[in-house]
Amino acid sequence: MDNNLDLQYALDADIETAFDSFVDAIYDEVMNDEMKTTIINLPKHQQMKFVYSVLKHFAKGTDAVLSYKLCEPFKTMGSVSIEARQLEFDNPEWFARAVEFASNTEVYPLTKNRVRLTFTFHGITTPIE
Repeated sequence: MDNNLDLQYALDADIETAFDSFVDAIYDEVMNDEMKTTIINLPKHQQMKFVYSVLKHFAKGTDAVLSYKLCEPFKTMGSVSIEARQLEFDNPEWFARAVEFASNTEVYPLTKNRVRLTFTFHGITTPIE
């Protein structure tokens, strides 16, 4: 793999080639993980359910929409999201714990003056070996 990271003035075709090379490099590993027999990682799943409960509490009486996705987009991942016009958190300790449990936390501005907060979890499943 080329370690040259100076892509500041690269052509679109160069960037597309680099991205295609990256996808090709990880494809076999991802497909190998997807084909393995797995079981739910119970502690991680409990953390994900806690985050869903916290967001459901915060959403009470609002226009917020929650989503809970298990084993998406890959078998080893899950996410919990809340989408609303305005997000208010009345318990910063619960919010901090939710962020701590998640592998990644992201905030996205959306159209129609809405915002989405997503907590992503890696390691939701464990392979049986």
